Amino acid sequence: MEQALVVYASETGFTQRFALGIAQALHCELIDVQFVTTADLQKRKLIIYGGHLVGEKVLGLKAFYREFHQSLPDQLIVFGSGIIRREQVAIKQIKLQYQNRCVMPIDFYYLQGQPKLSQMNLFRRIQTSLALKQLGASHCPAIHGTIQPLLRAVVRLLDQAKL
Repeated sequence: MEQALVVYASETGFTQRFALGIAQALHCELIDVQFVTTADLQKRKLIIYGGHLVGEKVLGLKAFYREFHQSLPDQLIVFGSGIIRREQVAIKQIKLQYQNRCVMPIDFYYLQGQPKLSQMNLFRRIQTSLALKQLGASHCPAIHGTIQPLLRAVVRLLDQAKL
């Protein structure tokens, strides 16, 4: 699907796993935010940006938007990934916050998951293990199930763009 592009920022591979699952399901290109260019963005109808959710901020989104806002298409979907339970995340507030800052409509999705501790350095592994115990996030839905609402939104937006 040349119409969509998944751009992600990931330090530990956690967000990258979600981004990869989305790109595979949509059969579209996937690019790490460090390597994205203006040309990558200009030929798309929809950009899906993902980063780790810290508080009410998606890591890297502000810098990405500041650098590329003039090259972005009319549709931007943003997802934040994390280990916090979905019901504990202020999804509506985060969506409203990003809509107020950007000049385009933004859909926001929170994707809860379980990080692969084996892929992290010792410091992050300890930090994440403690957070998982504190949050009681021992069981998280599978990536495929978690990304389904976002995938439905992509299909809906692209169908509307064809009309």
